[in-house]
Amino acid sequence: MFICKYFVFFIIYSFIGWIYETIYCTINEKSWQNRGFLYGPCIPLYGVGATLAQIIFIDLPFDVVHNASYVGIFFGCAIGSFFLEYGTSYILEKKFHARWWDYSNMPLNINGRVCLPFTCCFGIAGIIVTQIIIPPIMSSISYIPAVVIELFALIFMFMFGMDMALTISALTTFAKDFERINEQVNTQMAEYVENIQTSLEDAKLARIEKSNERKEAAFVKRELTAEKIAEFKEQLSTEAVKQWIMNATETQRGQFRHIAKFTHPVGSTKQLLEKGSEYLRHKQNR
Repeated sequence: MFICKYFVFFIIYSFIGWIYETIYCTINEKSWQNRGFLYGPCIPLYGVGATLAQIIFIDLPFDVVHNASYVGIFFGCAIGSFFLEYGTSYILEKKFHARWWDYSNMPLNINGRVCLPFTCCFGIAGIIVTQIIIPPIMSSISYIPAVVIELFALIFMFMFGMDMALTISALTTFAKDFERINEQVNTQMAEYVENIQTSLEDAKLARIEKSNERKEAAFVKRELTAEKIAEFKEQLSTEAVKQWIMNATETQRGQFRHIAKFTHPVGSTKQLLEKGSEYLRHKQNR
């Protein structure tokens, strides 16, 4: 019963966090934004933070935290959010080579994972949550029979688990897909570079190379080849990304739209991922 009750609280707070984040980002981006790591209407980071705040500042029978001042709640929630947000960002990036938020453009940030302005905002939010939001939710839950709470917890666990499985599957699959696309593009580029040596441009430049202007001819050839290679690679990668997006599931597209930054260790694969994400965002905003 104890675990079930807190899991229900966790889901409720995760849902409220999703509502806040979605409204804020939708207004900011001027288009619908389904925010969060999971595909469903749930942001676990908010759920964990609010549940911990409830346990520490409301449920624990210690006067030092149970009767904490607003200043104490502010610093407690700010410091807690700092470690929670940084740790979550670090784990997600190491696991999926992507960031769902990036504070690199914000002042006083640490590796783009946390920043002082938002840490202070979370501290203020902690006061609002513990004093205004949590009490009526706890009061409402107290009227629900224990067996119903357990039933809700089981249903939420099933839905949460399914959402988690779908999300991780989507993230793992598209990362591997783009690694495969990158290999295909590189293979085609190698073939193209080999074939371009016998192209019409080389035939034309051969006449120039016979003259005394060999340096100029070599420069023209090098620039022409580099330009054509860059153009061909851009065309290949764009078509490959568009084809993948056409065949992708809605779960994969949903994840792709709101990943803020890719950190794939292979630069060319990272560029493909960013191109796909930008293409989907642009397509959604039109």
